Amino acid sequence: MRGLMWAGGLAAVLAAGPGPADDKTYDLRGPAPTEKKTVVSKKKSTIKGADVTLKAAGQTIDGKQTLVETTEEEVKVLAVDGRQVTKAQTRVVKDEADTVLSVFGQEMKESKKGDLHGEVIVSERTGPGKWKHRLVDNKPTEKQQKELDKRVGPENEDDLYPPGKVKVGHEWEVDAAVLQRLLGGAISDLKGKMKLKFLRVEDVDGEECAVVESSGKITGVAKEDEGDLAIELDVKGLTWRSLKTGVDVRDKAEGKVKMSGKIDMDGVKADIVVSGPIVIEGTAKLK
Repeated sequence: MRGLMWAGGLAAVLAAGPGPADDKTYDLRGPAPTEKKTVVSKKKSTIKGADVTLKAAGQTIDGKQTLVETTEEEVKVLAVDGRQVTKAQTRVVKDEADTVLSVFGQEMKESKKGDLHGEVIVSERTGPGKWKHRLVDNKPTEKQQKELDKRVGPENEDDLYPPGKVKVGHEWEVDAAVLQRLLGGAISDLKGKMKLKFLRVEDVDGEECAVVESSGKITGVAKEDEGDLAIELDVKGLTWRSLKTGVDVRDKAEGKVKMSGKIDMDGVKADIVVSGPIVIEGTAKLK
């Protein structure tokens, strides 16, 4: 079970921390995308020492699990309509997961590359939050097609940020359903509220960035190969958003996650509950 690849998409809007007021006003939405713009992003999601309970065939097994997922993608804009990208090309540089499961005093380790690792994907927008994806170099396998169906292209993020210019200290709230367009089919039925606040302006590697905080509890359903899992996520962190480019150049979020549901383990039906701390870290830059 690879777990939380979708989670990397949340770190950009989950943040927390204090900061001083500022009389200036700033546009948090940033400029409209342009053709040939290329963004390289890296994400790392870590669940360390989570409690795991499996119930199958009349038995209950308790253990600990550590899951580290890393992704790196290079996204090039091919076409835009106003502030919305309508066509893009993505090179999946890295898509890997490392898992350590400890049960009965023994450790079982697994390293796995994602089904789209190393592939180049062209994505075309067909409607709000809806995209068609195809591989450039290969015909997708059945597993790859399932992953393609879960993906979403570079959706406009305006709904996550206030319109016009705002001062440091500005606060607002968004419905978790807004994130659906960013997460695609990897997680559905999103519910909950997120509170956001513009904390301050900081320099990051010579680039003026807005530091935005947000926090909230989100629930949803994750679509995994082994079965559907109910997700509960409670995360706080920090995001640095470039005021010049609108790119989230750095983010880090921490909190708790719980996944539960019925899965198929090599033909054996099992109930599973995974609960523990999660850390999501990311960087992005224009190429």
